Amino acid sequence: MTMNLLDLPVDILLLIFPYLDATSFLHLTSTCTALHNADFVNDSAYWSALVRKTFRVPNQPTAQHDGKRWQKLYKQLLTQSRIYTWGDNDKGCLGHSYDAPGSLANLGPPRARRVNALRRRHISWPAEMQGTADLGVISDVQCGGWSTTLLTAKGRLHTVGVLDGMQFNQRRPPFMQTPAMRPTALQYPPGFAAPEERDEPSTAIQQFSSGRAHVLGLSDSGRIWSWQNIEHAGLHVKFLNHETKEDGSAAGKGAVHKVVAGWNKSAALIEGTGIVLWDPIQRGHDDTAVEDAVLILESALVPSSGYRRPKGKNAKHADYVDTSLADTVGQVESFVVLEHVLLFTTDIGKVFVAQIFWSDTEQRVGDPIEISVSNEESASFATDVQGSFRSFAVFLRDGAVLTSNQDKLMDLLRDGHAPDNFFKRIPALQDKGVISVAFGDYHFHALHSAGFITSYGNEPQACGALGLGGHGDPEGRLRGIRYQGMGGDGKLVPHAYAEGRRVWFEAEKRDWISFITAGGVNAEEAAPRMRMALGHPDVRCQGEISEWIEQQGRDWESKYGVKSEEDDDLGAYFALSVTAAGWHSGALVLVNENFAAKVQAACEVRDPSLPPEDIEEAVSETLAEDAGSLVSYAVSTFLDYGRWFLGISPYNVSAAPIQTGRNGTAERVDNRRTEQIHVPRNFGEAPRDGYKYVWANDHFPRLRLSEGIEMPGDVPFDEWRYPRPEFDLHAVE
Repeated sequence: MTMNLLDLPVDILLLIFPYLDATSFLHLTSTCTALHNADFVNDSAYWSALVRKTFRVPNQPTAQHDGKRWQKLYKQLLTQSRIYTWGDNDKGCLGHSYDAPGSLANLGPPRARRVNALRRRHISWPAEMQGTADLGVISDVQCGGWSTTLLTAKGRLHTVGVLDGMQFNQRRPPFMQTPAMRPTALQYPPGFAAPEERDEPSTAIQQFSSGRAHVLGLSDSGRIWSWQNIEHAGLHVKFLNHETKEDGSAAGKGAVHKVVAGWNKSAALIEGTGIVLWDPIQRGHDDTAVEDAVLILESALVPSSGYRRPKGKNAKHADYVDTSLADTVGQVESFVVLEHVLLFTTDIGKVFVAQIFWSDTEQRVGDPIEISVSNEESASFATDVQGSFRSFAVFLRDGAVLTSNQDKLMDLLRDGHAPDNFFKRIPALQDKGVISVAFGDYHFHALHSAGFITSYGNEPQACGALGLGGHGDPEGRLRGIRYQGMGGDGKLVPHAYAEGRRVWFEAEKRDWISFITAGGVNAEEAAPRMRMALGHPDVRCQGEISEWIEQQGRDWESKYGVKSEEDDDLGAYFALSVTAAGWHSGALVLVNENFAAKVQAACEVRDPSLPPEDIEEAVSETLAEDAGSLVSYAVSTFLDYGRWFLGISPYNVSAAPIQTGRNGTAERVDNRRTEQIHVPRNFGEAPRDGYKYVWANDHFPRLRLSEGIEMPGDVPFDEWRYPRPEFDLHAVE
């Protein structure tokens, strides 16, 4: 008797799929109507496993059941992954080119040096990290205190900046770690092959974690590696009191399932043991040291964290499993290590916190205490926990995202019950498809399943950590940032927490907001509204104007009627992951260069005031100017310095200019050309000679505010592109 493939139960078919590569899987599901349906074609288990296996993309629990999303990512990751960073470029942690620390030679005239240096270090718009083109497919990115680390699809880690910016005990000058200005591969001890040299499971990293001052990596074989200095080879971590297996098996006693580099601790989830904590390790001062491993003598085990649920209906517990934890605690699914506490979630939807006690005389972790996340039992199932330093977020199955901080956890641990308002429910994070939250020292970002990033919190000294632009200038105010104090610390207005403030990657959006901030087509007519929105101590007008601006920048492609030739719905820029630490942030973004160029072209029109022959001449002159010789550069530089010496305008020391490449992405121009100081000619009115933007005749917005106040002016009132949100100005208190 012969059996047709379709006669097999669905459960059996789902077990067959993982053995097929992508081409074979798509061919199989195209053979007949029964197989070519969404349940099979977009099988989440198949596509998520394939993406994670092929590209080493970390699992995202809140998005793991979105099969269509994983399928789209598989198609685009091969060619479109880019790394963008923004914020404080201290020690080169963003991977953007700029002069070596302490060098003032290329910062312009003496009066301009301080401002130019600050602008070069503070990057308020996302910019693509340099030197990544030759790394291949980038699958993950994480920020450390003074660094940004990338993981490639081949399992190699590359880092910019320094891992430990506080290490002063090196023997030779400069007595501190030397910044890596371009992505630099983390090294292994002599005798270990790098992943790109050959398929080496012991050094190919499948998952990694960046802490404040160190990086942990988990290899394909299950080996734990630790780095504390880019210039030093990593160390293989082994434990005196805990068994680990390094044979590549994904399960069994001693298998390491995850590593986490916390603020000041390292941690690993080991099957048959639980979550183990230890101090970050570093090599000694002897440059000739060839140690390839370190034995951890002092470690601490998190109580009740070792339960492992058997897989399969008839599977039995292993003899090393404490079955009494099955229904009281459950199996650890995810965990984070903050400054003084550790949090973890389990497969039965519970969240636990445990305090870390660490001194010269004791190293231990207190008994975990369950955190109640909701008064309603149906909405209390936690699926994930994410956080760093002193902040964290808990994800619930019903789509809610709850945020809190370490101080409230310490109150809970001390008093035995949670204080009032233990969690915040930020409106912009509730039921908005949030799949991850990344925390810096004072700011944080949310990644949404639709591929965009929203920003919250503060940016110290207008460092650009929010990624909303401005650098303390009016553009930032128009995005909803209030700058306060002598240092220019930026704080988001309460209105921004209703729908969030999205991070923009499109270069033309920056020109648009510069144009609007300059007053639009008639700055004189707009002056009263600009003072009301940007210079008034009352936050209400600024908040609503910034929300209107946010709506105009949303769904940018559809606004100008541009559609992608590819049926993937990912847009020109699709954020795959987001990360933050300290005062800086980063994101792994899929960039559809052709689509981005189409969108940018849709924003441009020929200048009707110029005849065609003048447009061609203007374009030719622009191209000739871009290809200028060293002689013309020297002459222009001489004239610039001459104007400065004579006190002739313009000299307001603008930020280093942004040029737009052919693919529509922003590129920072070469350092020697950015030494010149220029003032924007058109403030976002025109992209280049002979052309104008479609918004060149737009005015500064005039709104009827929610409280009935009408903004002054002679132009018609502007309408909201989407319904105006209900603003809860106390939602984040």
